[in-house]
Amino acid sequence: MRKMTTGWRLGAVVLAVGLIAAACGGRDESGTSGGDGASTTAPAEQVLADPADCTNYKGTTGADGATIKIGGSLPQSGLFKVFDKVRVGMNAYFDFANAGGGVQGKQLELTSLDDAYLPERTRANAETLTATDGVFALLGVVGTENNKSVQQYFSETGQCVPNLAVASGFPGFGDPAKDPWIINGLPNYGLESVAFADYLKQNKPQAKVAILSQNDSFGESYVTSFKSAIEGTGITVAAEQTFDPRAESNPQGQVTTLAGSGADALLLGVTSVPCPNALKSVKDSGWNPLTYVTLTCSSKVLMDVAGDAAEGTISTRATYDPSDPDSASQPSVQEFKTEGAKYGLTPEDLNDLNVATGWNFGAYLTQLLKASPELERSKVMNTAWFQDGVKFGMNLDGITWSTNGAEDPYGYQQLQFVTRTGGKWVPQGEITDYGSQLQQQEAGG
Repeated sequence: MRKMTTGWRLGAVVLAVGLIAAACGGRDESGTSGGDGASTTAPAEQVLADPADCTNYKGTTGADGATIKIGGSLPQSGLFKVFDKVRVGMNAYFDFANAGGGVQGKQLELTSLDDAYLPERTRANAETLTATDGVFALLGVVGTENNKSVQQYFSETGQCVPNLAVASGFPGFGDPAKDPWIINGLPNYGLESVAFADYLKQNKPQAKVAILSQNDSFGESYVTSFKSAIEGTGITVAAEQTFDPRAESNPQGQVTTLAGSGADALLLGVTSVPCPNALKSVKDSGWNPLTYVTLTCSSKVLMDVAGDAAEGTISTRATYDPSDPDSASQPSVQEFKTEGAKYGLTPEDLNDLNVATGWNFGAYLTQLLKASPELERSKVMNTAWFQDGVKFGMNLDGITWSTNGAEDPYGYQQLQFVTRTGGKWVPQGEITDYGSQLQQQEAGG
């Protein structure tokens, strides 16, 4: 059985300190996916992911041949199949990276299985990917409960397999003192909640907030962090409603109840199809609260489902939206559009934020593998926990990825608010660092 790490373990593995000399996909000259002087630093003898904690450890499986085998699990069917586009983006980036030489002369290979957003199927997929397909690491696994099931499987079987850039901002996946083999690939959901609370403090300091959330760890993360962030302010929670995303696609009844609460602001801790459906229910009810939608709900596909009902809503972003014409001149967006088209992305894909997210995950993985001193699971994982100022994919200009072990494990610290105006997201204000506020909240300060 795999032992969960309870603290930092000092070990014999000394991680390299140096520059990320190669760009993601080997395109350093483009200045968009590469390091641009960014460094990946791991303090000597600080080892979080220790093979000694694993009873069934195989450090180089999946990377000891001509390919580096990467596994994924996400909903390719069912209510949440919109997130299958993440797989499409990862595949395209791998093809792009492979055309540039891959990683250390090895080609990246992705095997991604359908879990229909069901945690028990994600667990079964993790078993297939590791026991049968022999993957080196997992990448971009979608869903909080889904990744929890992967954690449980690896713990029970004593395996230590890197689960990288998980498509979840659940705060529990940024706790290397507890489980150092999993790391977030999206902004911490708590970071979003802190940002929304800060926005209200600045713009609506006496706000009465209604909250609609999923009855799972995804929704609970937003609710808990938001309530903590508004303590001691004039902002209050007027009403709360939850729903089961696996059984309900349209939380219309919950919205109707919230609309009668007298709230003038709304936090939607919701994703996939239920999110635009909730927005349409808000509009149909005649209610007009200041509404925040999660980053995972902000894709063009979901906003198009909401249509006019999305107008005036706010959200946050850490990456460029390829569907936004105002971002078309950005070098990283141009690279995505040009290279993505070469490697199978359709015109529709090239305007899909979920595809762009998959592209970003691929860029993240490529720079991480190149930065690691060796293609060995613990070395890659420890490198992931100590990265400084890394630039990759379509992260906003001014946003870099930095982690510092258990002290500061979340790569994204900065967000920018956007407002849905005229069918597109319009930037509102400057990029703001909310990391210190989140750290104070988690410390109870």
